[in-house]
Amino acid sequence: MAHRKKRRLRTDRLVLLAAGCICVIICCVLGGKAVLSAMNQKKDEKTQPPTSVVEQPQQEEGKNVISLVGVGDNLIHETVYLDAENDDSSFNFEKMYANVKEDIQAADIAFINQETVLGGNELGLAGYPCFNSPTEIAQNLKDTGFTLANIASNHTMDRFQDGIDATRKAFDDVGIIVDGAYSSQEQFDTIPVFETKGVKFSFLAYTYGTNGIEPANPWSISYFDEEQIRADVARAKEISDVVIVSAHWGDEHAHQPNDFQTYYAQLFADLGVDLVIGTHTHSIEPVEWVSGVNGNRTLVIYSLGNFIGGMLTTNNAIGGMIKLDFVQTDDSITIENVKWIPTFIHFEGDQNNILDVRYNYQSYKLSQYTDELAAKHVLNGYEGETVSLQQIRELSESVISSEFLDLNG
Repeated sequence: MAHRKKRRLRTDRLVLLAAGCICVIICCVLGGKAVLSAMNQKKDEKTQPPTSVVEQPQQEEGKNVISLVGVGDNLIHETVYLDAENDDSSFNFEKMYANVKEDIQAADIAFINQETVLGGNELGLAGYPCFNSPTEIAQNLKDTGFTLANIASNHTMDRFQDGIDATRKAFDDVGIIVDGAYSSQEQFDTIPVFETKGVKFSFLAYTYGTNGIEPANPWSISYFDEEQIRADVARAKEISDVVIVSAHWGDEHAHQPNDFQTYYAQLFADLGVDLVIGTHTHSIEPVEWVSGVNGNRTLVIYSLGNFIGGMLTTNNAIGGMIKLDFVQTDDSITIENVKWIPTFIHFEGDQNNILDVRYNYQSYKLSQYTDELAAKHVLNGYEGETVSLQQIRELSESVISSEFLDLNG
């Protein structure tokens, strides 16, 4: 098998190098708890990874229905992990996901973007700008019901190869399938394949960059590279029935895709990818069907926004939960029943005592959120921010097509 070539960032991304170098310097000098900056600103050769397959009866006569749910960025700022800290210095994030746990556990496949590395105390916990998060997160996500995670982000190199190795181990130990960052050439060459209700799924993940920090090994990270993507998808289609791609791309805080996103969305469609789940922007972006050259349709979710995080604007607290079904009949597998359910990150506390309070971070579906909770949100009055159900609805309606939007989900 030909090894994958080292991926190179697009020329127009090289401008991030300077920022990356600064990030490395900061990471080296930070000690203990990092000071909260800017108010928490913002791979048939591979063995299949361990997965638990529960056979269930077909839900409709003549049809095999496999459900998927996906959420966006699990962005662990310092205030977030401090909120999860126990008296014995261990960490538990489950309460933050509790409101959506039923939805996650009800799905056959549950996706999340793990934005930050899970290096634990050994690599020095830190928030923005060079993140490192508690390893307990992996078990907490597993217990919540997540089965699939992207680990290719612009922060994947924040603790260099050690951070990647720790993240892979944390997820491998609990049985969550991941792609995008690797501890060996073998992992890099392997396409994760898992089987659910008799259907084989491939999972591929790519990031636009790593904040200018170059990996020490050519196999450490999956970067966007057209030649590599073409090869990966071709292999994936040979060994599976459905291809899912996680795409870490876009402009931060934007609500519409940029040219890079639309170019690769069309490429994925032309190659016959079934589903593209976008992350990174920390803001919600549209869902659309993209037609491929062979007459196929690819569902592209440009960005699910944040799922949990400590960014301090209301728009960054608004995210989305995608729900859909893969429906298998005798001669095809189609994506049906696509729904976008707005989500919102709630947290309370004292704006003047950032590191000294627990903010009680929780992710809610819009249908669970209330005016009473909104009135308690710490963002009210912060630099002109307000929090209201109306604002969540209005942004969701302005970005997400009514074809998909489900405000009552």
